[in-house]
Amino acid sequence: MQHLLFICGMPGSGKSTFGKRLANKLLCSFYDLDKCIEKFQGHSPASIIRDQGESAFRVIEAEVLRGTSFQLPCVVACGGGTPCYYDNLTWMKQHGTVLFLDVPLISLSQRVLQADGLKKRPLLGANSDEASTRLAEIWKERESYFKQIDWWENGISINMNVIVQKLKALGFSEV
Repeated sequence: MQHLLFICGMPGSGKSTFGKRLANKLLCSFYDLDKCIEKFQGHSPASIIRDQGESAFRVIEAEVLRGTSFQLPCVVACGGGTPCYYDNLTWMKQHGTVLFLDVPLISLSQRVLQADGLKKRPLLGANSDEASTRLAEIWKERESYFKQIDWWENGISINMNVIVQKLKALGFSEV
């Protein structure tokens, strides 16, 4: 039986928002990996990236992913790059089910520009033009990792009940 669901996707794909709603629907725990990192480090992922660089952040991210004692069953919203570094995707597949939220780049650009989204996402640049360009570059860099995820859902028109049914069919249940 699977008791861990990892939600992956590009920055702005709705991993945290959807993950919280799904966990509520499943009556299980929810973890936002970025919040776990902040709790562990005492600094937000954005500040770690700005102060120490992305490489240092990715090491911390992998340590927190593997070192967190998740209360099972649970839903974990991963960072946009989590599956692409330090064999995190392999580890996630070995320990649970991985779901990718697929959202078109134009929609991602619109989402990350809302509500000061760039302040929380230093890898995307400082303005809308940089963000759109950088999102396209990030997609190209990460696509081969994302394509290794077997379960993809349209992140624009996701049906919560269908996801719950699929999870039950996969054996996702209470411990």
